[in-house]
Amino acid sequence: MALEKKKIRIIVRSAVAVVYVLLAVCMFVTGRSHTVLIDNHAAEDGSYKAIKSMTVTVNHNPPSEFMKGDRDKFTVKGQKLVIKVQSFDGSVDEVFTLKIPLAEDSVIVSVPRLAAGLDGAMEHFDLN
Repeated sequence: MALEKKKIRIIVRSAVAVVYVLLAVCMFVTGRSHTVLIDNHAAEDGSYKAIKSMTVTVNHNPPSEFMKGDRDKFTVKGQKLVIKVQSFDGSVDEVFTLKIPLAEDSVIVSVPRLAAGLDGAMEHFDLN
């Protein structure tokens, strides 16, 4: 009987330890903040052009106005990045969902490249 109680006690303690570790990992992933730079520049090779004027909403932040050549910085929590883009002339009205790599502290997102449907719209950016 005493041996059985010890086994149950070890199993319960192990399960509690596993739950604590899983909770810590979950808190780290969802609470991690990232710096996101939103860019509205044209490509040097002419493969896409900057959007003349637009509003951009990043996650739950208030909308920001961007003109051709603008860049702005946002801080977001978690890996999910939702960018809503509405151009003033109506040519672009889309919502883009991206996943920021966990190890990245800061990324730059090219909205014109996203709107053109090209790969590589999100890249690492070194703030230092």
